Amino acid sequence: MKKKMRLIKKCAILILCALVILELASCNKQKKEKAFVPRLDTQTKCKIEIAGRYQNFEALEAEFDRFNEFYPNVELAYTYLDNYKKSISTALASQNAPDIFTTFPWMLDKTNYNPLLENAENLADSKSTGFELSAVNQKLLFPMADGSIPMVPVLCAANGMLVNEDLFKKEKIQIPQTWSQLIEACQKFKDAGYKSPILSENSAVSIMSSLIYPYFTKEVMNKPEAISKLNKLEPEAGGYMRTTLEWVQEFKKYDFMDLEECSKIKDNYSAVIMRFFEGDIPMMLASADVVSGTKKRESLSEAFTKNPFKYSFYSVPVMEKGGAVLQVPSVEFSVNKNGKNLEMTNEFMRFLLRTEELNNLAKIKRLITCSTVYSFDDVYAPLENAEHLYQMEIGILDNTYSQLRKAAYQVLLGKQSVDEAIAWYGKY
Repeated sequence: MKKKMRLIKKCAILILCALVILELASCNKQKKEKAFVPRLDTQTKCKIEIAGRYQNFEALEAEFDRFNEFYPNVELAYTYLDNYKKSISTALASQNAPDIFTTFPWMLDKTNYNPLLENAENLADSKSTGFELSAVNQKLLFPMADGSIPMVPVLCAANGMLVNEDLFKKEKIQIPQTWSQLIEACQKFKDAGYKSPILSENSAVSIMSSLIYPYFTKEVMNKPEAISKLNKLEPEAGGYMRTTLEWVQEFKKYDFMDLEECSKIKDNYSAVIMRFFEGDIPMMLASADVVSGTKKRESLSEAFTKNPFKYSFYSVPVMEKGGAVLQVPSVEFSVNKNGKNLEMTNEFMRFLLRTEELNNLAKIKRLITCSTVYSFDDVYAPLENAEHLYQMEIGILDNTYSQLRKAAYQVLLGKQSVDEAIAWYGKY
């Protein structure tokens, strides 16, 4: 009898295991993206205009070519608008208004961009658009108060540091993973004769975004009341910056970043990359947008061509438990709801907002994918195991970060004390 019961139990376990395997197989099948199937007449002739502030957008043009395999008679054009913040409103009011225009998270808490967003189609309304946003990482989306989504991310960025891994190997120094390791590594580089173990373009945005955004975000991310007050720029909310500003004060004492050397870098893109490629900088504070321009400039750097080295993008380990990656949309697309070719424009968006295309776009642009299936370029490999924070999900808006970085920069320069910087919150 006991043997029979054991046999029944074994059979039950085997059946249960089989069911689990089948369920997992079913889930994997569901995760596999279906091939794109055109919904409109493939012989349709029209032109879709996209306006943005990238001077060149080769990655998007590659997507145009892929879309034209399905709709060969649809012309897609990308136009760079100079002084985008002002010119996009004029462009949307013109007779030749773009069908798609780029938008950015920093527009969300600035009322002068409300008319711009009012021109945007609600991309969350799948009945009207004909597509869903399921392939997009939902943590990167920001629904408005009424639940509408006027902008959807197509490329994602983060702040961190470019690391010359060969320099670390040469000096037999471990790439830091924690705050104490960062102090130790910087001191060893200083002792080895490196004037500035950490370098950056000399601006509040470039320095503070990488150093303190993740630190500050971790401080307030589970405090909705604090985030609300910070976003409203309420004066008393400045107190929430104290721990972060005290960290900046401590960082300043170590003298690991030579601000005079930073001032020699004249812009926060090409100049940063070319200076890093000289090969004598262990760590360069940068954004993923900077990383996106590195591949093209390898051959333009005489120093890098003669002495190439392995480099990767890391989070800055400003906390004892390590660093964190604060991800934010780098480029978002909004659809002009009054566009002349709205139906075909939505068809292009349906094509683009798929895992395959989002990953392809990120790969060519060398940015971070906005899809739910992470596909990192090799340069971003160190981010695989990092903690990921999402600005849109947490709800900290641009004005808050703007006040924070200006306050922190004043502390870093020694122009304000921590208490003075806190008292200035909302006034910068």
